[in-house]
Amino acid sequence: MASESGNSCKPGGSRASKARRRAAYAACALVSASAAVLAAAAPPAGAAPSAASLPGHQAASTHQAASTQGAGTRQAASRQQPGDEFPGHVLSSLALGLNTAPWDYIYSADTSAGGGVNVIQPLLRAADIGLLRYGGGSYADYYDWQTNSDIQNCLPYDATASFVVTPTGCARTDSLGFDQFSAQARAVGARSFVTVNYGSGTPAEAGAWVTHSLTTPGDGVALWEVGNENYGCWEVNNWLAQPPENYQGYTPNTYTSVNGVYENPTCPQVTQGDAAGTQTLATSYAVNARPFMIAIKKADPRAPVGVPWAFGSQVGGAAVPDNSEWNNTVLGQDGRLISFVDAHYYPFYFGGGTGGSNPTDQQVLRALMSVPSLYRQIRDELDAYDPRARVVVGETGVSNNETTTVCTPAGALFAAGDVLSWLAAGAVSVDWWDMNNYGNTGAACTGADFGMFTSGSPPVPETPYYGYLLASLLAQPHAELAAMNTSDPADVLAYQSRLPGGGEAVAFINTSTVSPETVTFRSVEPLRGQLRTWTYSQANQNAANSTIVQGSLSASSLAGGVTLPPESMTVLESAPPRLAKLNP
Repeated sequence: MASESGNSCKPGGSRASKARRRAAYAACALVSASAAVLAAAAPPAGAAPSAASLPGHQAASTHQAASTQGAGTRQAASRQQPGDEFPGHVLSSLALGLNTAPWDYIYSADTSAGGGVNVIQPLLRAADIGLLRYGGGSYADYYDWQTNSDIQNCLPYDATASFVVTPTGCARTDSLGFDQFSAQARAVGARSFVTVNYGSGTPAEAGAWVTHSLTTPGDGVALWEVGNENYGCWEVNNWLAQPPENYQGYTPNTYTSVNGVYENPTCPQVTQGDAAGTQTLATSYAVNARPFMIAIKKADPRAPVGVPWAFGSQVGGAAVPDNSEWNNTVLGQDGRLISFVDAHYYPFYFGGGTGGSNPTDQQVLRALMSVPSLYRQIRDELDAYDPRARVVVGETGVSNNETTTVCTPAGALFAAGDVLSWLAAGAVSVDWWDMNNYGNTGAACTGADFGMFTSGSPPVPETPYYGYLLASLLAQPHAELAAMNTSDPADVLAYQSRLPGGGEAVAFINTSTVSPETVTFRSVEPLRGQLRTWTYSQANQNAANSTIVQGSLSASSLAGGVTLPPESMTVLESAPPRLAKLNP
């Protein structure tokens, strides 16, 4: 999100803060915590081929999680009865995702050349990263895959500049071309999610990209998206001046203070008002993005094609004014061509550290309690316009600004809860923003950033990486994942997973930063025998010294509940029933 990308309630960009683009919407409300964590209903059965081609992700049941148990309730002692269904969603290999970009030199070269790809690759594999999103957020709308060049230096006033790199021109060559990116994704077992250039590109270029991916070994793409956050005025949007809107004078990301408000004075949402301006952006996109979708489908009829989803004011760092104008128009006009919507989830709008005038760690973590209701809102809209479409969270992070949570335990716990909450609700993939964002360029995580890794050579993991590592214990390909209720839903996020090998895993995140919590729970599949455990807590943790403590305990010891340290995550895993009998 932060690297040349934007988020609705904020402006921001590559190697720069996304918040600059979104400052116009700084007044958007922060996400309010919800007390209940419920599993969202699955989309209707009978998905059409376009939606079904999203690899392997399907709903296991429409049942909600088991009801909350009172204090002292024991864990279920018997397996579910025949005919009972696990209340979760079957995950695909795309579940755990991460953004990267053409400008990312760290991921384009190894440490001998000042990069870090040789360090990052084994870390991606260890965390089971199954999807890499390519384009770089807003960068995708001024990047040409054929020339591997961008026109960032030409902006904001020459958005139609040539992508041909010359000594006197403003276009420049990028570090990580598509073919190299594809090879590196395949090397770690990941698939690709590509955002085509809608803002300054053409349908023919998009179709040629799809054809190239199909005819070049190793370049296959799992998901295609037309443009990035085109509901916002931080994006290049040359089509806005074309029919049907013929809106003249727009320049991207030219934010300034107007009557004390930081906004883009050339933006339709400023010149026409929020509702009319968002409608202008939506109508222009719905009409002009359609030829891109058709070109992609012509090149590959089975290609899943996605469009940006616009959140409302409940998501403070990604709020789009009068967002329903965007969603209703785009889905209403182009729904038959759409396989998924791409929701960029940034619950907060702040930069720097937590506390003081900024949200606390506890508020950051409790924001995740609203994810099931947010997913339900998206699902309801899709059911009305495009029931076969799915939900992908193509960008996510704590805030639309760089924060220091990437250096603290809150970053790890948020990342883990973020992934598990959206996947348990029904999302296909949750893709962290982003791999390297140049906020921390030294050997340690010391300042505000977005990245999963520092941008030094060699890079080192920042705390969100540990969150994904923990989430991967439950979010395995072909696992069934669901939310799980506990005796303390106000403080604890909980999840259960039926693992593909037949084992069971449960996870708990204690959002309280001051108090340990002892909770009882009842998973659909009871834990049995000797359990493996993983614990990550705030004590003595930072990006330079992160420790996931492994251990074991007997399932019988959970009769009185499980005790969770303050600001921590605990994962318990039992062996498949057959192995549990052999190792009681």
